[in-house]
Amino acid sequence: MPLIRITNRDFHINIPSRAGIYKIYSLDENDNPRHLQRLLGIDVKGVLYIGKSENLNERVRMLWRVLQPNYRATAHTFGMNYKSLQVIQDAFPLGTLAIEFEENSMAKIYEKSIIENYRQLYGEVPPLNGSK
Repeated sequence: MPLIRITNRDFHINIPSRAGIYKIYSLDENDNPRHLQRLLGIDVKGVLYIGKSENLNERVRMLWRVLQPNYRATAHTFGMNYKSLQVIQDAFPLGTLAIEFEENSMAKIYEKSIIENYRQLYGEVPPLNGSK
């Protein structure tokens, strides 16, 4: 699945309104995911966050709204954690953020499995999955 930049209001057009998981990345100037130093190694895929939804389209539209500078609600864990520290926003500017998604009717179980696999590999969950 190609990465979709979260750069404008219409980025979600081709994302289905079905259950599944999504991952958020920060891309470099060549549209490649930025590598992230993790506790037990380097995440070359650069996963910042893993999330789930029963309606992917609705959830990523909410993500876009939450990431807007003047939006104050905390309706999304990634958005809340991202906006909680300016150093995070400086390290991963809004214009570099991208998502990929995967449809899965068992989104809750699948997300838990993917996060656990990540934790087993790197010794911790993706950096913005944690609480602030």
